[in-house]
Amino acid sequence: MLPLENWWIHAAYPNTGFPPTDNPLVRKAVQAALDMDEIMEASTDGAYRLNVGFQYPGRATYTDVGKETYNIKNPELAKKYLKEAGYKGEPIILLTNKDYTSMYNAALVVAEQLKAIGMNVQLEVLDWPASLQRWDKASTGWNLFFNGTGTQPALGPLATMKFFVPPTNIGYHPKDNVPDPELLAAYGDMTSQPKAEDRQAAFVRMQKIILEKVYAVPFGALTKVQAVRDSVKGFVPFRIPRFSNVWLEN
Repeated sequence: MLPLENWWIHAAYPNTGFPPTDNPLVRKAVQAALDMDEIMEASTDGAYRLNVGFQYPGRATYTDVGKETYNIKNPELAKKYLKEAGYKGEPIILLTNKDYTSMYNAALVVAEQLKAIGMNVQLEVLDWPASLQRWDKASTGWNLFFNGTGTQPALGPLATMKFFVPPTNIGYHPKDNVPDPELLAAYGDMTSQPKAEDRQAAFVRMQKIILEKVYAVPFGALTKVQAVRDSVKGFVPFRIPRFSNVWLEN
């Protein structure tokens, strides 16, 4: 059995096009309230590690920029943001599913943490395909969608960031359907800059924008193990199994 430390990044995606999470202060209140260890422990039975952002530690593209927004777990600060936002008890609809137990369990914990700061939380549980259809449109009435990205972080920053820009942008639903120009500019640099260091700098900039404006709330990384026979040599665990320089010994 070989440990695979990076299986997927568990996260919630606020609906920035639907009230009250169209208000950035309400989103910051959600961000400030959350205790990521509690969320990840319930989601994974302890098979996790904390992870800010959209790449994994140890990879060349990893950055911890925006870490000051992560795992704040400060209910009083969250209440302060709600007061500044003029929050009056509007429903906060958490959209999740039971097909993926980790997502459902995360939603249960998040619901209690948000109730503790005075939010009127409503849990809406659909099957996975139906929840994806709801997530695809801001107008369908939800505030936090629970998801995990596994293949995308393994493929690199472009695969994770495309969810926040047109035409994909299912991870970020801008208010009045007007994209954030800072996100567009950063993603444009990620795709067009000729030098690798400039593309990486654009990714760092984009992650910072997403976390500071609370377009996504990463919880942490799920871990797994991969089973390998003793006769298999040279195998290194990875989200997408790699078989280059792997051989069998009799």
